[in-house]
Amino acid sequence: MNEQKLQALFAANPQETPEAFHRAMTQTLDGIVAQERIEQARARSERPAHALRLTRRTLVLAALIALLVATAAVAAYRWQVFDQLWPFFDSGTPKNAGQVMQSNLHQETVNNVEITVKEGGYDGRTLYLLYSYRMLDVDVPLSTLDSGNGGIDNVPAEAFEKLEEHGVGWWTDHLWFDGKAIDMPGNSSAAYSVTSAPGEFEVYESWRLDNVDLFLEGEVEISLPIGRKPQQRPNMRDNPEQFDENGNMKLPEDGVVTFKMNVDAIREQVVTAHPNAETVTPEVTAKVTEAAFSPLLTYITLGLEVNPDAMAAYIAENGDGYYNDEGQLLFPYDGLDVFSDYLFSLSLVDGEGKELFPDHYGNNGMGSRWAEYIYPYIENVPDELWLAPVEGGQADMTYAIRVK
Repeated sequence: MNEQKLQALFAANPQETPEAFHRAMTQTLDGIVAQERIEQARARSERPAHALRLTRRTLVLAALIALLVATAAVAAYRWQVFDQLWPFFDSGTPKNAGQVMQSNLHQETVNNVEITVKEGGYDGRTLYLLYSYRMLDVDVPLSTLDSGNGGIDNVPAEAFEKLEEHGVGWWTDHLWFDGKAIDMPGNSSAAYSVTSAPGEFEVYESWRLDNVDLFLEGEVEISLPIGRKPQQRPNMRDNPEQFDENGNMKLPEDGVVTFKMNVDAIREQVVTAHPNAETVTPEVTAKVTEAAFSPLLTYITLGLEVNPDAMAAYIAENGDGYYNDEGQLLFPYDGLDVFSDYLFSLSLVDGEGKELFPDHYGNNGMGSRWAEYIYPYIENVPDELWLAPVEGGQADMTYAIRVK
């Protein structure tokens, strides 16, 4: 293979690899060059100069070919955590996953259950985790235990029962960062799946840390409550010494699995905008309070305020709210009842009204004062971005909300 063919291969494989990988390969190449210089000095009196240059050139070329092959392998790696976190990753591993993901973070055995943190990553907003439980005394795949008694996702109930018999598993809705507890934030999620390995199933999680104003930096110690279950979960009344002044559970000495992740420089890759440009419709005044463009996803947050006249007209037509069979008012109507159709119609478009993701439904939750939209990573962000009502593929820019 000559240098022209090598350059063509690089041009055909414009994949991105983690900085640590590039650094390691650069060090390898530097070492090859240094070693060849030593060999040249030793052999100069015995071999022609042109042969020495050819040897060095061949070695460096071979190393570059190895780099190309390894680069393609790294870029093609399938991070399994994204297989379960639909609809935002409906096409599988996102393009930039290698920039934020790490593998094989931790393994330990508790009560004859091997717990492995297989994948972990952070995109500046969301923490992604894939870990597994493998019961070492179960010699068949857990899928074979399914007796039709239910379960979660495709993990049969018998698998959870066996894990419970080992006294291992998730036991509180907390996790700890550098020893400080947080509750599960809104819009977090979890999924489960059996594997072909005997006694093993996996847990896929996404934690929306930005929803509790937690933004990770540097090397972070993460503790998950997935180890040995306490006989009784601590509570404020009976175990006040196990809680801090804010009522959060202190990091327990037992029952957690702890590992470290380095998220250095990830936040620098997240670009945020705060347009706060109000769009007034007959039903609601809406504005984008924040748009965050991460290496994996695009996060858009709306601030909402119902039109008082529209609210009054809705109540006049429909009554005060939701009643039970006994005629008791359960929930009064609020702005969401008035303008939810508008929120459901919104899609991400450019300045010309063209949908960026026509097959992707972006709404990820809404309330009377807020709504959130999540879209895939945008490689080339247009000069203008809007959330606009779209019907039949046509965007109505009259009531579009400025995103960027």
